[in-house]
Amino acid sequence: MQSGVNQINPPARLFENLEQAVLLSQDLLAILGEEQKALAATDMQALVEICAKKENRLERLKALDAMIAEMAGSLRPESAPKTGLAWLVPLLGREEGGRLKELRNKLAGLRAEILKRNQVNRLFATDVRGYLNDAISLITSAIADRPLYGLSGLARKPSLNQPSLISREV
Repeated sequence: MQSGVNQINPPARLFENLEQAVLLSQDLLAILGEEQKALAATDMQALVEICAKKENRLERLKALDAMIAEMAGSLRPESAPKTGLAWLVPLLGREEGGRLKELRNKLAGLRAEILKRNQVNRLFATDVRGYLNDAISLITSAIADRPLYGLSGLARKPSLNQPSLISREV
């Protein structure tokens, strides 16, 4: 305990929630790895399943973050900053402060890696979508260059190789 600083006892649930957030963040990283493989394989069925898993983990992480912020808020002295948990470390005992610091650092690293992988996956998906749009444009532009109807309708004689909507015998 530091001199001049009152030591506080955080609820055990705070550390449990932080550990759960670490586990969920690690799970989300694994899901992002699966997503990258599914994107590379253009496996749409897998992507749909992965998106559902990703959404579930993100909702759970959001709820955990809210609970952690609420617990920390109940311990926060007037002079402490409104966000983050760094202010709590000096108010804890040596062991608990070290544990909190370790969990915060681990979470920060995991969240940074999640952000990085998510951006890579987003850029990859954007590139693939661009390639698909280009391919569709190339395919459909050939069709658009040969309209089935001319301006005057009858002025243009259909070729024998071109499909006709009306039978030529009629």
